[in-house]
Amino acid sequence: MKTLYNILVASFILIMLACTPTTKDTEDKPVVSNPPAPAPLTLAQKREANEKIRIAQEEKRKTEWEQLVKDKPYYTDENNVVIFNKVEESPSYTGGEEAMRNYLRDNLKYPEEARRNELEGTLFVDFIIAANGSVRNIEVSEMPGEQIDESLRKEAIRVINNMPKWVPGRQGGKWVDVKYSLPITFKMG
Repeated sequence: MKTLYNILVASFILIMLACTPTTKDTEDKPVVSNPPAPAPLTLAQKREANEKIRIAQEEKRKTEWEQLVKDKPYYTDENNVVIFNKVEESPSYTGGEEAMRNYLRDNLKYPEEARRNELEGTLFVDFIIAANGSVRNIEVSEMPGEQIDESLRKEAIRVINNMPKWVPGRQGGKWVDVKYSLPITFKMG
């Protein structure tokens, strides 16, 4: 029995020695370590990245819009109403650009969910300014590969939907329906 015990102990020791790396084994093999996880972006870094994305998106939208206007200056919607992409006299917010900025500043509420997740960015809201100055057919457009947070989307639609009437666009001396696009930026203060 003692011999069997000695054989088992000796076998165990041999197995352990065979599994233990030697100095030569560790010298030949490069040491592999997991790279450290990237540090989370600061708010300033997120804003810088968002600004670059916004500029690129605006440039792309501008190019696409110019091509659309050239190819198709107007179209007919599902209700057989002619919608102009470009008109002789563009629609304007009642009171002008500064009044529109004030309206957005005073009425845009940062969604709590987006604030908790530190979400910032610019959404592009497309809508029709009808011949009577009302706003309709509001859509938040997405760029390819982009996903818009639902709480930001809902807030952008809400604030545009509640806008006061605009001065409508004119074509050939008549008030007409015009497609309009407005960037809305959500930035934590």
